[in-house]
Amino acid sequence: MKNSEIKVLMVGRKGYFDKGSEYGSGIPRYANELYKNLKRYINIDYIEFASPSIIFPGFGVLGDLLQNEKFFGIHKSNLEYNIIHNPDPGIRLSYKKKNNLVYITTIHDLIPILEPGIVNNIPRYGILKSKIVNSLLYHINEISVTLGNNTIKENISNSDYLICNSTQTKMELINFGIESGKISVINLGIDKRFFKPIEQDKKINKFIIGHIGGGLIYRKNLGFAIDAIRQIRDKNILFEIYGNISKYALMLKEAKPDERIKFMGFAPEEKIAEIYDGFDVFVFPSLYEGFGLPILEAQARGLPVIIYKYGKIPKEVRRYCFEAESPEHMAQIIEELKENGYNEKERKKAMEYARSFTWGKTAKETLEVYKKVLE
Repeated sequence: MKNSEIKVLMVGRKGYFDKGSEYGSGIPRYANELYKNLKRYINIDYIEFASPSIIFPGFGVLGDLLQNEKFFGIHKSNLEYNIIHNPDPGIRLSYKKKNNLVYITTIHDLIPILEPGIVNNIPRYGILKSKIVNSLLYHINEISVTLGNNTIKENISNSDYLICNSTQTKMELINFGIESGKISVINLGIDKRFFKPIEQDKKINKFIIGHIGGGLIYRKNLGFAIDAIRQIRDKNILFEIYGNISKYALMLKEAKPDERIKFMGFAPEEKIAEIYDGFDVFVFPSLYEGFGLPILEAQARGLPVIIYKYGKIPKEVRRYCFEAESPEHMAQIIEELKENGYNEKERKKAMEYARSFTWGKTAKETLEVYKKVLE
């Protein structure tokens, strides 16, 4: 099939396609980069739904479906496209089969379905003194997760084809009952700014361990890394944590204060490569990731990356990581890196590998999926 015959409508939330790069990693970044890169090859357009909580607070599903009807019900534009691509499985679509229209959904992970307990921002009875307050907050979050589960399940069932960003997620989908032939693995990419030359001139006389994440939620397992830092007595180390503060992060911040542990707030996109370059070590002890883009970003900047050995991190991403079994083990790895440095041969191999993940490659492989499903 010729590229000119492929007409795609992408679906997203408000701001995904014109501001997605400002969100950092995650679904908005994926939607934005995919749209920008695919525009070079095919006819592609997008629609954006307002946040459902704005339209019907507490009834997000209803808000999504009403917006769906506007675009996918009687709207004539439905006849102009041969593919509807939903890069956000959390958006509930009303599937209207017209003129052999093909629906594709990108599944980033099955965390809410397979591990709903770690989606909650607050561990049950953890850290908070009041079990009653903690339990109430936990169950409110549990309701939200359940609604999200149903949306993801429906999108999986109703789609003609699925794209996932790692072999780990593909295997989870197969175990979930989806035919292998209905799934393609297309890895995510990292932005070109991470390919620029690295400036080694650090002006601060400290050894800095860093973490960058969108939301500092329970699943990110930051307590593991904080415990590791507390194992180290060296006062010349700092742990700089970047990300949106959550209830979980506030609890970590308030428990056993340590002046070496700094919560820095959200990392501005225009300065993110510079922030990575200020670190000596990057830690990412997440319990579960569909992909784990910050790992590759840090490696592309030449940093050693330490993950939690038993966390579910796709094999494509964890390939050149140090794997810590416990906070004590992470502390040991950090001290060895501080003492001996990062092996230059391993550093170059990790950098080269990380820089092979590009958004241009993601777009080209997605285009091949479009051709496959239309043929």
